[in-house]
Formats: sequence, structure tokens, C-alpha cells
Amino acid sequence: MRKLNEYRIRKSERMYDELTRVVDIQKSRMANFLRFRKDPLGFLVDALPLGDVVSLRTSAFQPTYIVNSPDFIQELLVHEEENLRKGRSSSVLRRTVGDGLLTTEQEEHRRQKRYMMPTFYKERIQTYARIVTEETERVADGLKAGEPVAMHDLMMRLTLGIISRSLFNTELDEEKAKLADAVDVTIRQSAGTIFSPIIWPFALPTPGNIRLKKAIGTLEALIFGAIAAARQAPERYADTMLGLLMDTKDEEGQPIPDQEIRDQMMTMLLAGHETTANALVWAWYALEREPQAERRLHEEVDALRSKERASGEPLPAYDRYRQLTYTKQVVQETLRLYPPAWAILRETEREIEMLGERFERNSSFLISPYAIHRNAEVFGDAGAFRPERFDEGISQWPKFAYFPFGGGSRGCIGSQFALMEAGLILSTLAERFRFVSAQGQGEGEPEPLVSLRLKNGRLMVPISR
Repeated sequence: MRKLNEYRIRKSERMYDELTRVVDIQKSRMANFLRFRKDPLGFLVDALPLGDVVSLRTSAFQPTYIVNSPDFIQELLVHEEENLRKGRSSSVLRRTVGDGLLTTEQEEHRRQKRYMMPTFYKERIQTYARIVTEETERVADGLKAGEPVAMHDLMMRLTLGIISRSLFNTELDEEKAKLADAVDVTIRQSAGTIFSPIIWPFALPTPGNIRLKKAIGTLEALIFGAIAAARQAPERYADTMLGLLMDTKDEEGQPIPDQEIRDQMMTMLLAGHETTANALVWAWYALEREPQAERRLHEEVDALRSKERASGEPLPAYDRYRQLTYTKQVVQETLRLYPPAWAILRETEREIEMLGERFERNSSFLISPYAIHRNAEVFGDAGAFRPERFDEGISQWPKFAYFPFGGGSRGCIGSQFALMEAGLILSTLAERFRFVSAQGQGEGEPEPLVSLRLKNGRLMVPISR
């Protein structure tokens, strides 16, 4: 608490020093651009101590800022959201996911969010928890102690299987590799385009566009096939997200069009498994490097299983998750150090004023949870993996000092699903195995695509417990 109070005092003092609120970066536009292209995460972390809002001194037509201060972030994501758009990132992602919850703006986004919310109600999460546990047990059964596995591929296939059953009640055993490849293509192509100085029209037959369209076709075949099957046998899909959406009517009593369902399913298929898979790879990597945290995780899952055996009655999956306090903290700490949404982009639609500072129309703001979560003034040993820092919950820190799921009305609608999924996967696998890196790989290196990956994945060896 003392550290938090000192941080608030410093922030209060800064309010009276206008020079600290918006500062110009010292290097040239070209130098900044090249540095960002080469190492975006390093660039953003290095910008953290420069000021609360850092101007990149770009064009007067579209000034660009890095936002480092939690109070400015709250202004952008909560209080000024009506005056902002996602802009460039939405335009690029719309090529793949269409006009779904991830890419729509303003009233259309609010309309879609209203009918999507029930798919993440508590009773739905409880159903999904059972699917998570069943799919993870199947993966655990297939692992062989001492035989190295590509952890990124393994987690991607696992979370793809989970989201496919949750969305469509569909088993993908024979198609997982093909679909995982299609997801990988969409992620890489989208990431390369979002931060490219030139966005080529999607209609141009560039090699990248051709690959992306082929990948989209693969994913659409799954989605439209499931929609057609659900029309034929709706009872089979009654407990899925797809079934719920097909039963939903809008404010005028009209069903959701198939194309809109396709866009929501594509959004959930991509955002709902790739981000969690990436976070899980980072979690296994971090646990290996912090034996005390790994030991506490194992102690917790072992104690809970012993409790179940003693009672003679296994807990339902969701009830089990609720008792995994330290496991949840492992997930939270992983999301602090390695937030899948490493960058959030916003653009102003009109001139706005925030905390006494004016920003022109078409101003662009880059917010990096990856950098802000490494603020030593807030977290102390910010670079250390220490799940126990969450013992007192996230309310110990200022709002938007920790925000792995964004915030405001555009915060991740599936955050509770993602936390539950990651916690149950970790605990289910950790009960039977620990994972160590195969030799010769060196330090893990972040790869900032649409979400934050561990570059080249990680070859890990399961060790039976």
C-alpha cells in the first residue's frame, strides 16, 4: 500500500506540471518508425519513462501519441469512447472477421454486444468449463512423458478444439492442423498489414492477399457448414454459442442474418483461442523459470484433488476452477507480463480535450498494456514473474495500471471465459505433468503479431509427476 500511495502522490504532483503531460519524443520520425518496425515492444517500453503522453511528432494531419498514464488511458477507453474509433486496426481485421463485435463501432457495436452478452453469462461459462476440462484431459492422455512437444502447436490445437465445441458442438480431430494453419495465416497477414506504412487493397492479387483469402475460405467452410447443420438439427446445437445466436432476435424481432452470425463466429474462433493459447505458452515458460511458483501451483491442484478423493465426490469443472486461487493468480501474472493484446489503437473523430490537454481530430493513440504492465513505480519488481503480487487483488493498483483485456464498453466480452479456460487448462495439465524446455533454445523472445506470441514457439518436454 505504501508503494501505491507514493505512486498516487507522484501522479498528483505531475498534474501541476504541464510539461510532464504531453512531451515530444526527441528522435526523428524516420528513426522512430524504423525502431518501431524493428522492435515495437522495446520501443514502447523505452517510451514509458518519457512522459504520460508522448508525441511521436508525426504529421499535423494525423498526430500520433503513445499513452503511458493510467488516467489518460481511462479517459480514452471510458470517458471519450464516443469520440473515438478503432480505425486502422479495425479496417485490417475486417478483411477476415467482417463486421463483428471486434470491428464494429458506436451504436452498431452496442447493438451486437447486447445480443452477444448472454453467450457469456455464468450458466454458459459453467457449461464451457466442462468442455475445457474434457478436452484438456484428452490432450493429457495423448502426451508421452519424456517426448518433446511443440507447446505452441499443442496449446493452439487444444484451445481450437475447445472453442469449436463451445461454438458449434463440433469435433475437429481430423481438421485441427489444417484449421490451425489457416488461423496462423490470418494472424500473420493481419499483423503485417496493421503496422505496414502501406495497406494494399484486398482486391489486389498480392501473394499475401491470396494466402489470406485461402485461409478465410478454410475457416468459412467450417462456420457455414455448422450453420447449415444447425438449421437441419437445431436441438444438437442448443447449448452452443451458435445455437444461442440462431435463436436470438433483434429489437425488431428479426433473426440475426447468417452473414452476421458468420462474422461473430469468425471473431470468436480467432480471438477466442489464439490469444489464450499464446498466454498458456508464456505461462508454461514462466513457471519453468520460477520453480517456487510452479511448486505452489502443483501444491494447490494436488490439495484440491486430495480433497475431492476424501469426499468421494469430484467437483464440477466450474466449481473446481473457483477454488484454484493461486492458479488464477498465475494466469493474472502471465497476462501482466505477456498480455496477448499488447497494443490498443484509437483515433479521434473530432477534437477532444482530456485532463486539460487538447488533441486534434484524426489524432492516433497507441496504448501498450505490455509496456504499462512493466511500470516499476506501480509493480516494483515489474520484470519478475511473481503471482503472489495478486494476493490483494487488482484494486491495490490504479485503474488501468493493469488491463490485459482492455477496458470500457470495448473491453473483451469473453474475459471471464478466457480466465476460466486458462486456469482449468493449467491446473488439469499441471496435475499430471510439469514441463521443461528442450535444450538449445535459449531465452524466450516475444513476437508481437495481432497478439503476443513466444517467437518460434517452445519445444518442451512433459515430465510425469
